Amino acid sequence: MAAALALLAFGLHASPGTTPPATASASTAGVIYRCTAADGAVALQDEPCPRGQKQELREIAAFAPPPAPSASSLPASEANGEPTGGSAGSPPPGITTGEAPPPRRSVLPPPLWRCTDLNGASRLSDTYDPQPRCVPLSVLGVDLSRAPSSAATLCRTVEDACVELGGEAACAAWEERLADAESALRHAFSDTQATRRRERDRAKAVVENDCRD
Repeated sequence: MAAALALLAFGLHASPGTTPPATASASTAGVIYRCTAADGAVALQDEPCPRGQKQELREIAAFAPPPAPSASSLPASEANGEPTGGSAGSPPPGITTGEAPPPRRSVLPPPLWRCTDLNGASRLSDTYDPQPRCVPLSVLGVDLSRAPSSAATLCRTVEDACVELGGEAACAAWEERLADAESALRHAFSDTQATRRRERDRAKAVVENDCRD
């Protein structure tokens, strides 16, 4: 009890006296007694101090409840008793109805590169691999009819066009690679079956673990 009274009396002005007021005012909840003994010990209590101790009275301020909000401070919809979100059955402002977008994929598949050669044939690669090579000029369509015979050995360095795939495009490429690996495993000879099976298992693990929700 003394500790609770001490918290309530913290910061209030002390008014010395010996007897409590007859009644508490509208702004006062009551009084407590601050008793100081001869050895300097201080105690707060709700009863008069024992004889021989110094006594002080302290008023306890009443705690008024917060005022209720007026109708003028409320939105029009709440003042009229309507829910904050608007009329029943309608979405809150700024939110449109419809199918929710799919969640973003938390695990991304390993990237792949799709490389396309001069003839339009494409292949998938785990790394950027344009495979630079020297192609004879005659294959590239260069007219060597008037060139010396030594020009037949001339060539030009070309590379495949490689594009990195990520996200959904990478998943589609991994599914393509899985289909190719399964086909290669079915047609593999005994000496290549182990290698083909590892390739199939790797592609299958990526598709099932990284590309399927």
